Amino acid sequence: SIQVMHVSDVQSSPGSVAQVRESATALTRYAKQNNVAVFIVGHVTKDGTLAGPKVLEHIIDCSVLLDGGTDSRFRTLRSHKNRFGAVNELGVFAMTGQGLKEVSNPSAIFLSRGEEETSGSSVMVVWEGTRPLLVEIQALVDYSQLAN
Repeated sequence: SIQVMHVSDVQSSPGSVAQVRESATALTRYAKQNNVAVFIVGHVTKDGTLAGPKVLEHIIDCSVLLDGGTDSRFRTLRSHKNRFGAVNELGVFAMTGQGLKEVSNPSAIFLSRGEEETSGSSVMVVWEGTRPLLVEIQALVDYSQLAN
């Protein structure tokens, strides 16, 4: 994680503004000199923002978040910053025995498998970046003895 890296020339503790800036700058310099991509891993806070000083967000070219619940085999990859392309794009991946594999039709995840029409169920289109996704919406209702 970038928050624990330490550049010996900088007299401050890991995670400080100076250390994060110098560490990210050194990695960026290496990437440009060697024409390679570098992935910098950072912590995310509970509210979904990058932990630590904001200086890192200004140095990097792209910020993506790989997310997925522990109860699902699916993971989403969403871009929040992309200096060279679109933001808020969404990639959907499935965790398999051979690692992450792209889900070519993510809409199938969000639709029930039933062939018959179901009362209280509707399909709608939502946009995630430039990708349209079909999702199923269900209205769950029950009879009530209470007056309207």
